[in-house]
Amino acid sequence: MKKSLCLFVSVLIILIIGGCGLMEKDVAEMDPKDLPDVRAFQDDFTREFMTSIEPVEDGYYEFESKTGGYTMKFPENATMSNKYYERKQKNFERLRYAENESKTSNAYVAIVTYDHFSEERETKRSLNLLSKSENYNGDYKEFKNNESTIHFATSKETITSGNKQATWFNFFGLISSNSSNQSLEYRYSVQCDSPANNCSFDLNTIEEDVLDIMRSVKFNNIELKEEEN
Repeated sequence: MKKSLCLFVSVLIILIIGGCGLMEKDVAEMDPKDLPDVRAFQDDFTREFMTSIEPVEDGYYEFESKTGGYTMKFPENATMSNKYYERKQKNFERLRYAENESKTSNAYVAIVTYDHFSEERETKRSLNLLSKSENYNGDYKEFKNNESTIHFATSKETITSGNKQATWFNFFGLISSNSSNQSLEYRYSVQCDSPANNCSFDLNTIEEDVLDIMRSVKFNNIELKEEEN
């Protein structure tokens, strides 16, 4: 009797673990009715990158790159567009996601570029390229931990088109792996259509949120095949 009970419990545990693993892997194939009622899961393309229906923290779920090279936390109400997605095997990926919660909120867009180089690349060179793309001439703040190093900066740009004026607040940086040739360029911009009214958001809070996303990036230990180098 005891042996039968132990066997039953063991089989039950295996089924539960196996079922959970299946759920984690097949999020993209699940019925949208069984998924969280947030845009990241209700959008067909975006949910292909979601690893679990369990949030990593309030308002965020785990995103995994199709290169297999990294994971990061992803805002629950943001969506990606297949139109702006690029990938080259396991060594390059560029994507864009955006969110506009309501008519009264300010829209933002994030552009994420992943590179896995076959040879070591100088951080200074990568930052120079990032600065040029952002038309930025200043310095970067550096944040370092055991796994990666973050270089971070902010800028502001006002654009006039006809009688309309819009200000973009930009938050951007580079996350570099300390143990491999992997890096992630993260660029986040929020638009304010009424600069004279100082907008309706807290830039310090946005900066902390962006840094938290950058800190959440975890590089996976993957090897490139010869044809990917």
